[in-house]
Amino acid sequence: MRLEDLQFFVRVAELGSMSGAGREIGLSPSAASSRLTTLETAFGAQLLARTTRRVTLTEAGRVLLAHARIALQEIAQARSILDAVSGAPRGFLRISCNTFFGRKHILPYLVEFRADYPDIQLEMDMSDKIVDVIEEGYDLAIRGAPLVDSSLLARRLGGNPRALCASPDYLARKGIPKTPEDLANHDCISMASVPVWYFEGPDGEISFEIKKPVIKVDSGDLTYDAAIEGIGLSVKSLAHVWEDLRDGRLVAVMEDYPVARTGAIWAVYPPSQFVPPKVTAFVDFLISKYGRTPYWDTDYRLARPGKLGESSTLSD
Repeated sequence: MRLEDLQFFVRVAELGSMSGAGREIGLSPSAASSRLTTLETAFGAQLLARTTRRVTLTEAGRVLLAHARIALQEIAQARSILDAVSGAPRGFLRISCNTFFGRKHILPYLVEFRADYPDIQLEMDMSDKIVDVIEEGYDLAIRGAPLVDSSLLARRLGGNPRALCASPDYLARKGIPKTPEDLANHDCISMASVPVWYFEGPDGEISFEIKKPVIKVDSGDLTYDAAIEGIGLSVKSLAHVWEDLRDGRLVAVMEDYPVARTGAIWAVYPPSQFVPPKVTAFVDFLISKYGRTPYWDTDYRLARPGKLGESSTLSD
């Protein structure tokens, strides 16, 4: 039995799809099926019940999955300790981040990172889904929200100030809102998971519930596209739109009422006695590229000094 077969079995169980797990590592359907058959032969039991659409765990499969995850975690821990002893960053680094951050703030630097660390192989999962770092086997996740799982280790990559913004075309048609009360007369672009916007007022926090959005979407990238197209107002992270604000494609409005509950951008990873050198190397590299005050914050402030504040619910 090979370690790769056990890792593949765990991934099939997580996805509920043998072909999906096979595609992640470049296996054809027949090769994926053969790999699982080899594992079932080694354990002398059927591990998965296969149908044309889905695979499900048998009782033997559930038993193996519980122990396989523990075994793989122990092996990963052993590798981390050995890497820490040798001090050489190497191996596969599995990263989760949302699509816009990966495209704008990670991919542009990967050629340089690979030149510095040729023994690290990267696997990136870019989506708006919040993954379970430990259960799904990620080495690292980039998150732009307050941390819920306090067991995770974390390093702050930078602030995450947000702005209420719209295209110049939209503002020319509909006018410029000055206060949260004005938003009732505007077209608001709603993220399905964020039905309420929060702002800092002179007497405390002010909430605005988006009861009749002009459009409701399930992706941060789509709220950005809709704002650029002039469909309405959107709350966006500066990390996403700093270039658009700087260059005039979007305009920040209601800056006397800054967006509240902004948090920070974090690199999070599973708790471990030894943080693998590959994780430390990658996070240190990103921080070196972003700067102490990240460029997405600095560039915009230089263009509009004193206009946008940052409210962080987490400390450095």
